[in-house]
Amino acid sequence: MKKVVLIKGLSLFLLVSVLLVGCGHKIKRSELNAEEYFAYAKSLLDRGKCFSAITEFTAMTLKYAGDPIMDDAQFYLAESYFCNKEYLIAVSEYQKLTNDFPNSPYVQEAFYKIGLCYFKLSLRPELDQEYTTLALRQFQNFIEAFPKSKFRQEAEDKIFKLRTKLAKKLLLGGDTYRKMGIYDSAIIYYDILLEKYYDTPPAEMALFWKAECQYRLKKLNEAIATFTVFTEKYKNSRRYRAAINRIKKIQGILNEIEASNSKQHKG
Repeated sequence: MKKVVLIKGLSLFLLVSVLLVGCGHKIKRSELNAEEYFAYAKSLLDRGKCFSAITEFTAMTLKYAGDPIMDDAQFYLAESYFCNKEYLIAVSEYQKLTNDFPNSPYVQEAFYKIGLCYFKLSLRPELDQEYTTLALRQFQNFIEAFPKSKFRQEAEDKIFKLRTKLAKKLLLGGDTYRKMGIYDSAIIYYDILLEKYYDTPPAEMALFWKAECQYRLKKLNEAIATFTVFTEKYKNSRRYRAAINRIKKIQGILNEIEASNSKQHKG
């Protein structure tokens, strides 16, 4: 069983010392062995003293290099940076764990936490999505590497949120071109969204506005086909009635064109 569990067997000295720390007394770190030092540093993290925990776990990785408890220290050093919201440094420390201790039982969680760090750094849809992409890739790789992990459902939930954010980014791009009247460019954005993120909430509006752009470009047959798909897929949409009305209007236009062509042919 992992060394963290063995901490239960630490000396009475350590237990008393940790209590004294809580009362304002200082602990003599030089007198602690590796497990005792770990318990002391971990107690700081558990009490939300993230910066102090960083200091102690860093010191521990230098002082006790080679000790069997070092992967514990390395993992919780990364956790301390995460606690302190220094996510990029946390990523580096989690990666150090996975690289230096590939057989550690912490590897799976560290792999997940790297994705979570990037998730925390992900910006709003209208801004740069570098960290969104990194988080998405990390979570996807995590599920592939650890398909039965207890973190799988959380990773899948995060993946959906990240994909939705990327879809919103594309929707914003399409909407910008549409409002400028550059309908061909708008359709390109909507098509990319519908191809890559068809199962996210923004796909609904992308499909509707794609049809509307086709209508504005007078691509009537394409527009009526797209509006029809929209009404079949999103029956509860607030745009459903608008789509139905558009279909009726386009059908009326097509009927007029057909009648006109028929009349010219007879003439």
